[in-house]
Amino acid sequence: MSRPPVAATSARNGAEPPLLSLVKEVIDGLATVLAGHVRLARVELAADVVSESRRVALMALLSAVALLGYGLGCVAGSLALARLMSAPLAFLAVGGANLLGAGVALGWLLSRPAAPLLGESAWELDRTVSALKASATTADAGNEGSVERLASHDVA
Repeated sequence: MSRPPVAATSARNGAEPPLLSLVKEVIDGLATVLAGHVRLARVELAADVVSESRRVALMALLSAVALLGYGLGCVAGSLALARLMSAPLAFLAVGGANLLGAGVALGWLLSRPAAPLLGESAWELDRTVSALKASATTADAGNEGSVERLASHDVA
């Protein structure tokens, strides 16, 4: 006569099968790790938003002041060039030089990589995934015969 499966006898006795309890522990641990990553990402995102918003506000203020000074400088340069050539040609020359300079600066800015946001969270997530992969590899190597034991109901 064959023995009933361990899960069936444990369920009848009110005890939880050991494999099921291990699976529950792993799932609970994974949920805790993921919740920690989400909390870390929220904190980092909030800090990044505060930091970047201050930076943007300061850049906007300084840009307005710089734009006023730049405009006055362009007018003065054009009026100075008007002594050497006609006034419309002087303003065209200053405008063309500004377009050329802006194009070079924009090309340089777009060629630079953007700063990574949530760097710490991404690093922690990579570390966790690596640890889980290593753990799964170790568990697979140590449990090669576990499938045969489960099939033969020898698991205690």
